[in-house]
Amino acid sequence: MKRTLLFMAIICSSTFAFAQKITYKVNTQTSTIKWGAKKVVGGHVGTIALKEGTIQTDKGKITGGGFTIDMNSMACTDAPKLTGHLKNEDFFDVSKYPTAKFVIAKVDNSKATPIITGNLTIKNKTKAISFPAKVTSTTDGLSAEALGVKVNRLDFDIQYRSASFFSDLGNRAIEDEFTLDIQIKAAK
Repeated sequence: MKRTLLFMAIICSSTFAFAQKITYKVNTQTSTIKWGAKKVVGGHVGTIALKEGTIQTDKGKITGGGFTIDMNSMACTDAPKLTGHLKNEDFFDVSKYPTAKFVIAKVDNSKATPIITGNLTIKNKTKAISFPAKVTSTTDGLSAEALGVKVNRLDFDIQYRSASFFSDLGNRAIEDEFTLDIQIKAAK
């Protein structure tokens, strides 16, 4: 009888531990990415959509995941005419590189706000980036929010109007870093 109870306890505890590992599917309709880029004088903001993605958790903490970003969805919301220029070869060359990717490499869950480190690929160039992300669990999913994620466009061979490469731009220079505000909604 003791062996049977011990065997059942082992099965239940291993089943419970296994059940703690969950893969969530990103809801691309409710998840958002907003971008912001600054110039010497002014700047621009816009949006870009996710094509697909997953988030893996273990015992309620993010352990992995990845996202595919639909570069064709890029829009400049404050100057719509700029959208076409952002999609051409001066910037993201969307006809040649229609998607970008982010793959989580590691997560530091030792703090209240986890630090996510992953590999961002734009224009077939990959660079590691890290940022804090607020994660909230719900009964049927989770949400994650990362605000002000800094990305250096030079890491992805986007040099257009960069003062790091062109010294005579004056007030037409565009800053090398742009920011992303990412809000992910995912369900089991």
